[in-house]
Amino acid sequence: MEGQAPSPPETWDALFSEFYLRAFANDEADADAGASAQSAARLAACPEGGDLLDVPCGYGRHAIPLARAGYRVTGVDRSPTLLAEAWRRAGEEPPTLVEADYRELPFPDESFDAALNLFTSLGFYGDEEDVKALAEIGRVLRATGRLVIETMHRDRLVHGFHEQDWRLVGEGRLLLEQRSFDAAAGVAQTTQTLIEKTGERDSRSFAVRVYTATELVAMLNRAGFDDARCYGDLEGGEFGTDTRLVIVARR
Repeated sequence: MEGQAPSPPETWDALFSEFYLRAFANDEADADAGASAQSAARLAACPEGGDLLDVPCGYGRHAIPLARAGYRVTGVDRSPTLLAEAWRRAGEEPPTLVEADYRELPFPDESFDAALNLFTSLGFYGDEEDVKALAEIGRVLRATGRLVIETMHRDRLVHGFHEQDWRLVGEGRLLLEQRSFDAAAGVAQTTQTLIEKTGERDSRSFAVRVYTATELVAMLNRAGFDDARCYGDLEGGEFGTDTRLVIVARR
């Protein structure tokens, strides 16, 4: 019997909308996003003032502080809603922001010194389409340019799996998450429900592919990258089953 597959594009378009902003725009993790972004740029060996691709960039949690740090940042995202929020947050000196799918980047070959894919931004379309996205990122990187991926991975997901949890997300709003995991397919299913102070509810359900480190390294090799190295954080710490996964791969 076939296992669960990742959600189709229209599901992601519905998620990465005003719903996503209501759920995550006040995320406390954003307080550390600037420091994390600069650590990622250093891990990518991006030269000072270099051309840096943040893909996908969402509402600019990483692209904006990197641009303020002096990098020539281009942020790419499929969602016009999230890009509009990035423009709003950036102020007078925004990064370059481009609406595009990262499987078809609108840039010439060898346009960037380094690329970042942060905050679990793979797995939306499944193995073959993610290899296509990685190859496209590789195409726009200059010779020896590096890609840094920072993501959840299967071992950690299984290690600390919770079927349900909730948290406050600002303005008295509650975010409830209910999850299941198809171990055969490596696909996690999640339903996120926003509960307003009035009791009004709004839900989105989606399924995402969650890779092992081994799978992602093999995918990077297929996409044309070399020398993929795994770390446990953006400072280059040791990778383990209980850490996040950071991969640095060279074009």
